[in-house]
Amino acid sequence: MRTIIKVERAACCIFNNSLNREIASINGVYGVNIDNFKKEVTIDHTNDVSFEHIVAKLEENQYKVLPGQVPQKMDYTDFEWPQEKPEEDYFIYRAAKWDTPQKQEMASLFVAEMMKNTNFTKTMDVMDFGCGTGLVGLQIAPFVRSITMLDTSANMLEELGKKLKHNNAPNHNIKVVKGDFTTINQEEPGKQFDVIFSLMALHHIDKIDELLKELQSNIKSGGLLIIGDLKEEDGSFHGGDKVAHNGFDIPTLVQRMEYQNFAVVSTKIYNTLHKADKKYEQFILIAQKEK
Repeated sequence: MRTIIKVERAACCIFNNSLNREIASINGVYGVNIDNFKKEVTIDHTNDVSFEHIVAKLEENQYKVLPGQVPQKMDYTDFEWPQEKPEEDYFIYRAAKWDTPQKQEMASLFVAEMMKNTNFTKTMDVMDFGCGTGLVGLQIAPFVRSITMLDTSANMLEELGKKLKHNNAPNHNIKVVKGDFTTINQEEPGKQFDVIFSLMALHHIDKIDELLKELQSNIKSGGLLIIGDLKEEDGSFHGGDKVAHNGFDIPTLVQRMEYQNFAVVSTKIYNTLHKADKKYEQFILIAQKEK
């Protein structure tokens, strides 16, 4: 930290090099500048510095420190430190403009790949994990008995709510839940799903192994987990935004899923995204909970 001390000079001309060295030798001081023209002494220092020693050195060298210039030691025992701010919703400024033509196409391509490999029926209970504004889940809802749409972003779910309210979207079998898997387990203990699918959400999750364990426990025996996400990239996809994973190395992700008792049925690169003259591959991974 830096402290500037106003002074008056008792003599017209003082050679400051030796005084600079003397003050710099005081414990906690790592920078000194004496400006006779401005009548200031600038001290760069740590919290451990003794200003009494600095004042003594200045006065020994015919400087008078003006009143109120020296910081007093503070007692922080009863100081109320600011509380850590809650984590900000990553999508707070993105949700309202999320449904671009490109994202709608991305969702439709993922749905098409799922439909090729999965026979959704009216006997199924499914979940859209990280559902966002519902671009994927709302396309699947007409084909299943029930769909739980789960997301941690209140702003994305607000946009989903607008669709359900104003766009005459079928919603008799849709349950919207804000939270993560702990929320589901609290609201519906023991609930299991025939299929859990997720598009472009996994790379936002830090603790993948813990998540896979939770997913596995919430899928029926023989049920499916379907993941659509980015193949490993150089970190440029999200620009300057920090995310948990810059895509995934597919063989490594397969191993992690197998460790959680999933049998990986298939993996496929099904789409290529173009952003700022770069290409980013998307994969779909289909895994079955072992019976």
